[in-house]
Amino acid sequence: MKHVAVLLLAGFALVAPARAQDNPLATPQQIALDKLAVGVFAEPAVQAQLDFVTHSFAADPYANTGEGQATLPAAAREVMFAAVVDTINRDPARPALQWLWSPAHAWFGTTVPASKVLMPNVDNVFRIMPVDGVSHYRITATPQGPIPTQFSIQLLPALPAEAEWSKVIQELVDTDIVKAPDGSFVLSIGPEAQAGQTNHIATTPDAHFILIRDTIQNWHTETPYRLTVARLDGPLAAAPLTKEVLATQAAALLHQIVPRIQQAKGGGFANAPGFFSGPANQLTSPTIREGGRWGLSSSGHFHLADDEALVVTLDPMGAKYLAVQLASAWLGSLDYVHHTASLNLAQMRPNADGTITAVIAARDPGVCNWLDTTGLHDGSIFVRWQQLPAKLAANAQGVRSISLLKLGALPAALPRVTPAERLAQQTARATDYARRFADRPTAAN
Repeated sequence: MKHVAVLLLAGFALVAPARAQDNPLATPQQIALDKLAVGVFAEPAVQAQLDFVTHSFAADPYANTGEGQATLPAAAREVMFAAVVDTINRDPARPALQWLWSPAHAWFGTTVPASKVLMPNVDNVFRIMPVDGVSHYRITATPQGPIPTQFSIQLLPALPAEAEWSKVIQELVDTDIVKAPDGSFVLSIGPEAQAGQTNHIATTPDAHFILIRDTIQNWHTETPYRLTVARLDGPLAAAPLTKEVLATQAAALLHQIVPRIQQAKGGGFANAPGFFSGPANQLTSPTIREGGRWGLSSSGHFHLADDEALVVTLDPMGAKYLAVQLASAWLGSLDYVHHTASLNLAQMRPNADGTITAVIAARDPGVCNWLDTTGLHDGSIFVRWQQLPAKLAANAQGVRSISLLKLGALPAALPRVTPAERLAQQTARATDYARRFADRPTAAN
């Protein structure tokens, strides 16, 4: 059956259908963690941080604009909820697999706010699992149909926005993993050295998290792996933390997340260089992303009048995955479910020479590869190339061109769409993304 996403006016939350296919993300652990997150978010210790986050954002010159003022309250609350979801699953003696950094949605009687802060890849299903440096764990992965375009797993000392979060202790990607004939695989996690072992992650005393990415390029067919985790041994578990203690920890974490946003934004809150600082309507040269083995990225920010468009031509450079996504000036991902605020290789029409031209605009320019700013005139841009060839061509140039044009001056050669085709594009997009929220739980992990 088809799964239809429904808009709730308060929060644009996706509502999953009552009947759907077996969903590898809708586990009892995930449902419990979502309910816990909503409960912790309501705690006074978290809500008391609203003034801190709001005042921090208000220091940005963007907050003095009408658009900045209008979007600041929702951005502040999204950052607050992100701190909560980053806090509630940190017990290595109870290693739950948690899906996080997702759009707002409602399922299993819980309305879950958005937590897509710092522009997490909209095509990724991110799952985390806490670990320590002494216990042994086992992750079992089973395909549920067409597999993701890319699967990667990293061992980290911290989550995004925390100190040393970008340090990758170890990383496995698709090509490192030995699979069974049916595509399934088992990963061992423990303090033993990696030498001579396959499908093994060697923990260290400063290792605290496993971060798993299923990169879903074709939203209509690709499905995240079903993952189960077992802790095989280790120290006895302490009593679970109460909601009140978790709320206090989330409040403290906010004082790390907000400065991280300030640093990444640059030239705004902190008046310092960052990923999105520099002249408007430009993109940086592609650089290696964290981990160093699985992608390049480019970033920038747009500043558009209502009748303007930013035309960007990209060279895939042989990458199996290429995507562009937009975010607000607060670095919160836009509504990419119901708008084309992100586009990847499966969603864009290429040029005759294999390059990709996308058009960023606040109004529909009538072209196929429209990156919809959802009406915003200021915001952030992030481009990702993944699964690149081992050696790039000598003349490889990821960003071929970027130019600011009037809507009426767009190149005539750009593929066009009719209003009916645009509606079909948006409807299919929302329907395909809603597969991730199919309202039927899987067996317990």
